[in-house]
Amino acid sequence: MPYNPTTIANYFIKKYADKGNLTPMKLIKLTYIAYGWYLALTDKKERLTDELPLAWDFGPVFPSLYESLKGYGGSVIKEKIPNRVDDDTIKPDDKKFLDKMWNLYGRYDGIYLSALTHKKDTPWKKVYAKGTNAVISDDDIFEHYKEKLKPKATN
Repeated sequence: MPYNPTTIANYFIKKYADKGNLTPMKLIKLTYIAYGWYLALTDKKERLTDELPLAWDFGPVFPSLYESLKGYGGSVIKEKIPNRVDDDTIKPDDKKFLDKMWNLYGRYDGIYLSALTHKKDTPWKKVYAKGTNAVISDDDIFEHYKEKLKPKATN
């Protein structure tokens, strides 16, 4: 069962607000990165969220999550944000997955995470055109994160 993107952000807030300067940018990028890894690790059989990310000017965004966060500006968020769904229950295995995402990416700020999503050959870079708000395909996201799972060749 995919989750609303705000449900994912609220999980990070509930569990890690005291540890990680959770700004809107950081929450948006963490949610997107988790979405990508979820596709790769489930072999694209499951999506983490019920919404596809769009390629906006400042990177990949889930529009409903952006709407929930836009009033916060660059502030650090310590409390649960408004969500359009009533049930924000996350399955135990998915909580473990999100905790792994935090362990890998939680120490970084939103600017660093944004830079990761803007690199050459990222799914965002492939579809981004100023002002178009194009959908970033699951195929592109899957391929990008699956590629990261391959061992690096050594000389």
